[in-house]
Amino acid sequence: MHIKDNINIINFLKQVQNCCSEVLFETPEGDRIALKSTLSQYIFCTIASNPELLQSGTIRFEKEEDKMLLSDFLCG
Repeated sequence: MHIKDNINIINFLKQVQNCCSEVLFETPEGDRIALKSTLSQYIFCTIASNPELLQSGTIRFEKEEDKMLLSDFLCG
């Protein structure tokens, strides 16, 4: 799933912490960033400063129930 335009990144990352399993941001090149990691969150914030790069990535979930927690931030 893709991230919606103009979301509040801080609120998104706070909600990621409420997920029961890992949430990943995957780049078009196949790199995966584990969004529960503090270091990865810094990297993700850098990516988020470039809307084109942010929109080109995909959010992946290990558990389907985590998708529901983040549905306000995701397209489709």
